Amino acid sequence: MRIGILGGGQLARMMIEETSKYGFEYVIYTEEVNSPAGKICGKEIAGKFSDTEKLVEFCDVCDIVTLENEFIDRKYIELIEQSGKVCLPGSDIVGMIQDKFIQKQTLLGMNVPVPEFAEIDSEEEIKKFAKAYGYPLILKSRTMGYDGKGNYKIEEEGDIKKAYDILGKRGKLMCEQYVNFKRELAIQIVRSSKGEVKVYPVVESIQKNHICNVVKATKNFDTAIAKGINELAVKIVNGISYSGVLAVEMFQMEDGKIYVNELAPRVHNTGHYTIEGCYTSQFENHILAILGLPLGSTEMIHINAVMINLLGERNGKSELEGYSEIIKDPSADIHFYAKDETRVGRKMGHITVTGEDMEIVFNKAQSYLSQIKF
Repeated sequence: MRIGILGGGQLARMMIEETSKYGFEYVIYTEEVNSPAGKICGKEIAGKFSDTEKLVEFCDVCDIVTLENEFIDRKYIELIEQSGKVCLPGSDIVGMIQDKFIQKQTLLGMNVPVPEFAEIDSEEEIKKFAKAYGYPLILKSRTMGYDGKGNYKIEEEGDIKKAYDILGKRGKLMCEQYVNFKRELAIQIVRSSKGEVKVYPVVESIQKNHICNVVKATKNFDTAIAKGINELAVKIVNGISYSGVLAVEMFQMEDGKIYVNELAPRVHNTGHYTIEGCYTSQFENHILAILGLPLGSTEMIHINAVMINLLGERNGKSELEGYSEIIKDPSADIHFYAKDETRVGRKMGHITVTGEDMEIVFNKAQSYLSQIKF
């Protein structure tokens, strides 16, 4: 089986690392020569996604295709499908999720709770939305927004023109009601191409400058809240006939109410802890799912797991140092993504620590983070 992956970053790399035991062959299509995934796969094809000749060359050597991010124009996924190759998730689902307005409409149509939202074509429509739902509010690019990019928090009417001018250059816009949440939650759910569904534990996600920084997973999560979230996630994957791992990001309010914020049609940063924390990682289950193979257990091995991202704090050549203590600790692991250059805010790797006491696990992870340089 030769599996093609669109994108050569850390997510593709971890898919390969977690499934090499099966003997699958991988082909990476990437715009970056010698990409993190390309360094460990059998074949890397480097080219722009708009280079249709290269993309056809890629299709010709793959049995099935998947993707590591949702920011590939759906027309290129359609080209792969037109070549006769299956891509999971497919162009219809990726296209729906890429447009946050259509994504929210789809969720609302399934009676999934989401913040109030509206399509925006002018500054006047923003004022109208604010009149209905108040300030602050969030102006969003409908497409190509991630890690805080493409979002603008409008505190008062005087911010509207600046926000509209900045985000209007990115394309179509939407407004969303500001949600004063208690905490951010996430869940990974996996559905195979044959319809089998398994759900990973609900986790808490802590952001740093709009980028996922810490993820806390525990077997002791509130059972009632987890049950409701699991039901929502199952409703979503079955409702859109999804194949693979889907991440569902949510807001939890003070009264316990849950709003779905966004979907990600791929393995996700909030599920990195599953490599050491669960019997079967999200990366392994994603590949099993798209191939229609039985899914592995999504249960946690340990009571608690904490994942902390290694986010770049400078610009320059990357060189990992200070990880000797992690190597000696059987409860801790480090993953470095083999990116040649570090940049401020760039995801360079992550640490995972497991154990019985969440406070000890969290503090240990923070301590290791302070020792590492990259």
